[in-house]
Order: sequence, then structure tokens, then C-alpha cells
Amino acid sequence: MTTLHVEIRVAGTVPGHVLEELEDLHVTSESVQTVLRGPVQDQAALIGIINRLQGWGIDLHAVRQLDSGDELPPDPGPAGPGEE
Repeated sequence: MTTLHVEIRVAGTVPGHVLEELEDLHVTSESVQTVLRGPVQDQAALIGIINRLQGWGIDLHAVRQLDSGDELPPDPGPAGPGEE
């Protein structure tokens, strides 16, 4: 099974309880978007994340597979509710 490294961009801020469920993804805020980056097991897992985000009413802007040259930023640790 090949792990995919993905970037998911959504509108606005993602609530803390949602971020807790997406624990393997690195979260950053850019302007009025939240960027989630990190590994997912496979396409089925990616579709599961997308479905969960949409189920929470989060507006999905983009999803892309990262190239091996795309670096992930250092992990600052889990973001708490309301933190950016």
C-alpha cells in the first residue's frame, strides 16, 4: 500500500474538534483558508477525509497530491480550538 502525501485547502477556519479527528495532518492558516497537509494511507482514506470535511459543512477549495520535493513544514504540535 502506497502512502499519499496530500494538501487539502478549505475555506475559513477548521474547528478544533475537527482538527482532533484529522490528527495526522499538519494544519496551517493562510489568509481565509486552512491548509491540511500530510500522509494518508490511500485514495479511500483521502475520500473519507473529504467526505468528513463536507459532512461538517466545510467548503473544500482544492485537493492535490504533493510531489516528493514538496516539503511539509515542521510540526508545531496540535492546534487547540480557535488557534491558527
